[in-house]
Amino acid sequence: MSAFSRYRAVLLLILLLAFGLRLHQLDVQSLWYDEGVTARVAQMGTGELVRWTADDIQPPLYYLLLGGWLRIFDPWPGNIAYLMRFFSAGFGLLLIALMASLARHLWKACAGLLTPLAAAISPLMVYYSQEARMYAMLLFLVTLAAYWIVRLLDHVGMESPGAERRRLGYLALYAITGLAAMYTHYFAGFALLALALYWTHVWVRESKHVRALGGFALANLAILMGYLPWLPAMWRRFQVDASYWSGQLKLDEALLKTLANFTTGAKETFRVEDALVWLPWFGLAAILWLVALMAMRRRGEQRPVALILHWLILPPAIILFLAYRTPKFTPRYLLISWPAWALLMGGGAAALWTWPQRGRGWMRPLMRTLGVISLALVVSVSALGLDNWRHDPNFAKTAWREAIAYMFEHRQPDEAALLVSGHAYPVFDAYLPPDASPKWQVPRFRLPEIEILDVNQVLGWGESARALNDNLADFGGVWLFLWQDEVVDPAHVVTIQLGRYAHEQPAPQFAFLNLRHYRLPPDFHAPEEPPITQPGAAFDNAIELVGLEPASGGVWLYWRGLRPALPDLHAVIDIDRAGEALLYLDQRPVGYDFPTTHWNPGDIYPIWLPVTGDLQGARLRVRVYSRATGDILGDFETTLP
Repeated sequence: MSAFSRYRAVLLLILLLAFGLRLHQLDVQSLWYDEGVTARVAQMGTGELVRWTADDIQPPLYYLLLGGWLRIFDPWPGNIAYLMRFFSAGFGLLLIALMASLARHLWKACAGLLTPLAAAISPLMVYYSQEARMYAMLLFLVTLAAYWIVRLLDHVGMESPGAERRRLGYLALYAITGLAAMYTHYFAGFALLALALYWTHVWVRESKHVRALGGFALANLAILMGYLPWLPAMWRRFQVDASYWSGQLKLDEALLKTLANFTTGAKETFRVEDALVWLPWFGLAAILWLVALMAMRRRGEQRPVALILHWLILPPAIILFLAYRTPKFTPRYLLISWPAWALLMGGGAAALWTWPQRGRGWMRPLMRTLGVISLALVVSVSALGLDNWRHDPNFAKTAWREAIAYMFEHRQPDEAALLVSGHAYPVFDAYLPPDASPKWQVPRFRLPEIEILDVNQVLGWGESARALNDNLADFGGVWLFLWQDEVVDPAHVVTIQLGRYAHEQPAPQFAFLNLRHYRLPPDFHAPEEPPITQPGAAFDNAIELVGLEPASGGVWLYWRGLRPALPDLHAVIDIDRAGEALLYLDQRPVGYDFPTTHWNPGDIYPIWLPVTGDLQGARLRVRVYSRATGDILGDFETTLP
């Protein structure tokens, strides 16, 4: 068997391994919210889909292609997860084959096997190949663009007619691939910028052929012109995105999480704390890989190192810089650079293994040993991550399917579903479509009624009470699905009102989703004003203690913001009776997770203060002050009846 035949046989085994890992337990877990959005958008008509994505945070190409795929198979709730994830698994497998071709073209057969092996067993790549989102497709397109760049550089400066035709073909393929990547994810542009700078770097060092520069500039201009129709939608979306709080990103934490994500798959398949244990070892391995590749660079192979460094460093640096004042960040935003990490792993390990025999006789065996150890590190951590992903419930997706199935099985005919937050409806509808046959229909309501998470849509007492009264008037019970309620209901108004004015029933808990069941009395009514028994006071026209309500085992306090843009205020709450301290707190008025900076003026927010001891005749004192300056806004004191 020839060397190339052996290479193809081993590569086939790697591809089969990758295919098996990506199909194994493909739909064993529920769709989570983002995948529910995918299901909803992909099944829209073309016009509606384009309009919807123009208002979303992703462009339309992935959804359009997935929609065509789904129309071929006519999905239903029982198989839609498998069909959508299979689409991603297909791109994930294509990525492995492409990584093999790219690495073999950059180096030799050894790197052309180790690079796809590292990508095939990567827990991060398996995870995104099993998720109904655009990331597997995005990585394939970005890597394909890099492949065309590499092939294009091979023909820069060649004057033969055949070379000119191939150069034009690669330019056209690069432009088409780059434009497709841009219509798949906005951040693809940063990867294309890094690839363009890499091409320019090689052109300056090796060619300076003016005609080649003109052709490459025209290809990038074609990408820009093709994307012009979507630029207003992209700009408008970034201007109005209210799905995160204002603030500053902690760059050191973001960088650390990204390194943990690239190396181990944290937090999708590894706890960040556990991943940090492995980071020093991956740091040492990366240095070894880079040293080995730089040694090859001194032997004339300069381009691969330049490609890796441009691709691996520039996009994350730009994204982290732009995200500095945007605390909404997740390492998946930097996935466009992960293929460069795979090239460093595979190419570096191969360079160690193929270290030339020269000078000191012990050098090559040492380098080979280090190459094997570094590869064993990659394989071992990948195995741990895959085991976590398959078997550890801490890495499960939000259990919407299981919770919905339980609700459907135990639901009485007069009961409805209530989603808090209301923007979670796409994943609920993926399993119980509103247009399904009557047998499968469940009345569902949303609170608040938002399409996309909006941190400004925070529920207060009155809004929640009105919504509960209006939506549940004709029902005898409600199943409450709580997900991202910490954003839209940080004061827990909905659960407080249902807990006080309805009858909670037993319900199991599910992974990362809080399911509650209530039966409603015939005269169910949540008061739009809280049941205050004692008035409070205002504090410097900033916030107001509207009143309080002593009850068995504690006291309710009801707070209200009086103006927008409040500072971070804290309250010292002191309750004592006859000199005996019953309670002392120094905290944000409605709890740590709901600072006054997030309050909406006029809304009332409750907080329950449990107190041990007899409250009759106790003295309650409240002092409000600014956390930043220490300035006191006022004091309030009353005696409890």
